[in-house]
Amino acid sequence: MPATWSTRIGRPRVGEVTLVVLTSLLLTVFALAWAFRVKEVCGGAPFDEWGRSSIFPAGPPRALIPCYSDIMRLWIGRDVDRHVFPYIHGGINEQGDLFGGVVEYPVLSGMLLWLGAIGAHTDVQFLQHSALILAPFALATTALLAVMTRWWVLLWAATPPLVLYAFHNWELPVVFTSVAAVAVMAYGGSVDPRTGGRRMSLRRTAIIAAVFLGIGFSLKLYPGFFVLPLALYVLTGGQSLRARRTLDWVGAAWVTGTATVVVIATQAPFMIAGYDGWKAALDFQGRREADLTTNSVWYWGLRLLTGGETDTYHSLVGVLSPLLVAAGFAVAVWLGWRVYQRDGVFPWLGVAAAMLCAFMVFHKVHSPQYTLWILPFFVMLRVRWWIIAAYLLTDVLLDISIFRLMGYMHHPASAPWQDSVGVSVSVWVHAAILVALIVGFVRMPIREPLASYLTTSVAPRGPLTRLADADDADARAWVGTPTLVRGDVTLRPLRTSDAGALATLVPASDLSLYAWTGPIPQTPEDATRWITTALSTPTRVPFAVLHDGEFVGTTSLYDVDASNRTLAVGFTFYGRAAMGTVVNPTSKLLLLEHAFDTCGAVRVVWHTHEGNSRSRAAIAKLGAEFEGLLRKHRRFGDGWRTTAQFAMTDDDWPGHRDRLLERAAR
Repeated sequence: MPATWSTRIGRPRVGEVTLVVLTSLLLTVFALAWAFRVKEVCGGAPFDEWGRSSIFPAGPPRALIPCYSDIMRLWIGRDVDRHVFPYIHGGINEQGDLFGGVVEYPVLSGMLLWLGAIGAHTDVQFLQHSALILAPFALATTALLAVMTRWWVLLWAATPPLVLYAFHNWELPVVFTSVAAVAVMAYGGSVDPRTGGRRMSLRRTAIIAAVFLGIGFSLKLYPGFFVLPLALYVLTGGQSLRARRTLDWVGAAWVTGTATVVVIATQAPFMIAGYDGWKAALDFQGRREADLTTNSVWYWGLRLLTGGETDTYHSLVGVLSPLLVAAGFAVAVWLGWRVYQRDGVFPWLGVAAAMLCAFMVFHKVHSPQYTLWILPFFVMLRVRWWIIAAYLLTDVLLDISIFRLMGYMHHPASAPWQDSVGVSVSVWVHAAILVALIVGFVRMPIREPLASYLTTSVAPRGPLTRLADADDADARAWVGTPTLVRGDVTLRPLRTSDAGALATLVPASDLSLYAWTGPIPQTPEDATRWITTALSTPTRVPFAVLHDGEFVGTTSLYDVDASNRTLAVGFTFYGRAAMGTVVNPTSKLLLLEHAFDTCGAVRVVWHTHEGNSRSRAAIAKLGAEFEGLLRKHRRFGDGWRTTAQFAMTDDDWPGHRDRLLERAAR
């Protein structure tokens, strides 16, 4: 086989999935670098005796994006700067302040804080170390979303939230766990190429996903909520529709049990080694009030009705918040069950997203960085573009406004009106969207190819892959558009500028010589259409035939099939002066050399009308073997023609090359 063949057929190509992953990862790296720079300017020398930057938390006074970072703030006040191992030796005092290494987050987030503080002596170093810990979770989340949703991953990798919040708090690990759980479900449900069925059983897949959700619960709680819809999905048989007659209670129990065991396994060591410190984190959240720092609908709504942050206000929040969160969960599950009764499939991913919305809108704490929680669901579910745009635009407004407003929390009357309005508008737009999505998410279809993966279907090829397939099917992808020269005969790619020469090639008085050829262009308009058709046919490469630099005819490679390495030679006609000269044998020699020797073809075919004895004789002289008649093979005039088919293989070619060389040399 010629050495040049491998460069033309089956050449390696970067697939669309690889392109999506690489592109999104590069954008994520850019976003993370920008995010780090935004937060890094919050601190810097000089540092006080505890390593606190003198300019924290204000940072540059004219910064467009507020530099405030919870990561840097917690360097002081939780004994992080003293490198105290979290939870074991601490507690909470009567004033509600944590001490002895206790932080207000679940234990695994506390461990990340402790790890980030190792080797750090200032708040800036703590930010640097924490960024190194958090960045891989962002990149892993990007990679998983890219594989599951292709270009929709850009909603995650190339929108403001990643810049605003990547290093604001410790959200990235918990976001990764929820996305990883979905990815596990997608992998387990995808098609096994060996069997045509699932890669893993539904139970086994969901149990592995539950491990990630259990870990997520010990990071920031909310992934633990998703265990319920996942268990209901397993209970109802997943995508088996109505064919399943019994509910899989054992499978559902395995899912909930696995998540519970993971949570206990991550929490128990801290509970045993330092129960007071472990419980202090829970007590802190229980005592936390819905003030300006919590930025919830309670502060921006109920507070105005109760005349401020009164005892009545705090009591109502303490009762209404958990009740409405639970009610939101119940509504999401109920809606999901209705969908199951109607369609036979429990929409666990939509229900999980709806439950998250209920938690975000009704919980007494709504930090801006929670946008990172919901953003992957915008990627994975088919949310309308204007909803996404409204949420993200108001999120930017909220981030810009809230941290400026918090500087006036002890003197709210002095706060600029635009910051108060910006925060209030953003909070209520977010609340309205989240409430609507409690209902909407349950009914939303899942984006492709994730939807196909979850249903054990072959995912549709992406748009770029389809374009690449079309390009590969194009004859030019294999045979190219070469210029072939031997002696005074040249074959070059046909151009629309050849229309004039083609139109005058065969005068009307000679048309009787081309009775078997088909329509011969007689006007520039006809010639232009003829050439345009030839150039736009994906399986055809047309050539202009030149003799001593003069246009004397045309020929083509057509029916080009790269996968089978076959092609045909045809659409050939010459002006009367070129007939019977070296032009035709030389042209055929050039085409056959290119096909067999350069492209590695295994078979070249000729088709001609069964009644065209002159053409049949010329083809036979080339060494092609007659293979039979193809009835009604081609349109011809107002009817159909029977075609005589000839062919030459790569085994035949060496024996006929010398004969053609001899004829071309005459």
